[in-house]
Amino acid sequence: MIPQNRYSLTDVENRNDHAELIAGNLVIQDKTTVSHNLAIAAISTALREYISDNNGDCLVFTENVALYCDELCDDKDNYFLPDVMVVCDKNGIKENGVHTAPLFVAEVTSDATKRNDYTDKMIIYRNIGVKEYWVVDLQKKSVVKYLADSEFVPEPFLHPEVMKVSVYKGLNIDLSEYMKN
Repeated sequence: MIPQNRYSLTDVENRNDHAELIAGNLVIQDKTTVSHNLAIAAISTALREYISDNNGDCLVFTENVALYCDELCDDKDNYFLPDVMVVCDKNGIKENGVHTAPLFVAEVTSDATKRNDYTDKMIIYRNIGVKEYWVVDLQKKSVVKYLADSEFVPEPFLHPEVMKVSVYKGLNIDLSEYMKN
């Protein structure tokens, strides 16, 4: 991750690398691990299957689909590439990315992104109206869940094997493979 100060949305949105704008800082993510990618795949696949099996019309996006946070709150210095997000408002989905609040977001941490996932991103997700946000920390073998219904008070889970998705009744996601010591 290479943080640099005071960039604008136009500086970031047309880049070809994994660049985000977080509190006006350009953040470029380093290469991710196999475990990181497999965890994203497990979460997104479980969500897609649940939505499909229940005839839902929400869409699941991963990693390189932009979330235009700048349009959703007063803070104009944020443009994210969430690891996983579920979007139900199809009017807010444009070719260049998502322009509406996701229902669910999961960020899988890396050493480079951890601080932002727990702090700046959590605050912005709360402010734009995300209903459920997970920080999946593969280094600590934990998941921290934030729910809008609980005012985004963190709920930590150490070594969880299965995580209940609160916004989808009956959906549990198996993370046991990624939470082993």
